Amino acid sequence: MTHNQQVSANITRLKEKIEAATSQHDLVATIRSLEHHPGPLDYKDKPWQVIGLLFMGLGGLALYSVFSRSLPYEFDYFLSVVLYYSQYWLPVAIVVFWQLWREEKGKAGFLSRHFKTPAQRMAAAGGITLVVVLMPFWGLVYWEGLQILTLLVSGGGFASSEVGLPLLLLVTGGIVCWRLYQRKHWRRPLSERISLLDILFNNGLKALPFKGKEKAKELGQQFKEFIRGNDLREIQHLYQGRYEGKLHRFDYCLYRFHYVVRRTETYTDSKGNSRTRVVRDSYYRHGLLLHFPFSRGLSLNAGSGASFSGEKYTTASNEFNRIFSVCADEEIVAARFLSPAVIEAMLAMAAEYSRPVLEINAGGDLCFAFSNDDILEHKRTYNLESPVEFASEIAKHDELEKLNSLLLQIHNLMRLTDNNFQL
Repeated sequence: MTHNQQVSANITRLKEKIEAATSQHDLVATIRSLEHHPGPLDYKDKPWQVIGLLFMGLGGLALYSVFSRSLPYEFDYFLSVVLYYSQYWLPVAIVVFWQLWREEKGKAGFLSRHFKTPAQRMAAAGGITLVVVLMPFWGLVYWEGLQILTLLVSGGGFASSEVGLPLLLLVTGGIVCWRLYQRKHWRRPLSERISLLDILFNNGLKALPFKGKEKAKELGQQFKEFIRGNDLREIQHLYQGRYEGKLHRFDYCLYRFHYVVRRTETYTDSKGNSRTRVVRDSYYRHGLLLHFPFSRGLSLNAGSGASFSGEKYTTASNEFNRIFSVCADEEIVAARFLSPAVIEAMLAMAAEYSRPVLEINAGGDLCFAFSNDDILEHKRTYNLESPVEFASEIAKHDELEKLNSLLLQIHNLMRLTDNNFQL
């Protein structure tokens, strides 16, 4: 195995250990193993860095030459020759680099059946590509493809292979540099994963299996809260926990909901022409799902933008009426639920959470949703780049104060409503 292949294999094994962890102790042990890890954990990417920067530099100079026409004649002539013959060398280089990348990932592909070493497979990939680019039709395909690229990038404004080629070089070099940045900082996302698992362990939470879009559709059939946006709707996080209160005990699910609003807007292009384009805005909602056997068919909406059906109800509290819009299947349901104590409790929650919604469906299931930051968020000082300090930090017992506060408030609602009426 090459050095980079060893690094990839070591990182893969590390990820597997983290995902297999069943306790905080397992996470700490895995982190501490990095202090004196037997194999390499950092990639050697200098050749790739040269390639990425070379492509970006060549593309940038080419664009500058196209629009400024101020480069020295000799340099501009050399650049034009390099770019003209790019129809031969660029596809070969891209395929060879792509094969090298696959080799580092241990994915040699079908070429492994006929060629034993990575060098032989890269040479074979380059040779096959060279045969293709030397065919008479290739030049036409290549330059027309670059015109199509500029047509797509400009939104139909213009098509030019002279601009398309520098764009291709910039995009290719940018992808290489971005991927190298991710490889260099692979510890950061893995540290975030460890931190999340630690938070789940510390707070008795368990990740549930689900399919984002299907789960959002299922919840949308139970709660109006999830009928938002006109494009994408998906559940991104779903965790199960249990709350043991003094009077009530209940299971709950903690989730993050993502939805997209698609709209069309008008803009003016560089030539002064009026055009339209589709814009998608993403929004996120967080909340709890649990069974609430003390009421049903009721919604309290604090300006969240969702639409709820039922009979409108107004309380004697002007402050509450200014914040919440109340709908119920029957007016008596809202009247019995909204006692003065519950009204005060809901006002306190409205002061803490952004655009809250409390919805109890006909089956007695409750959804409390809001637009604040994720209550699972927990900041860390260290990460895997400092394994000793990070292990000590993870070893502490960290509780989610925001989650505990929310659960206490839900328990308080149960306490205030458990004797209001019988179902």
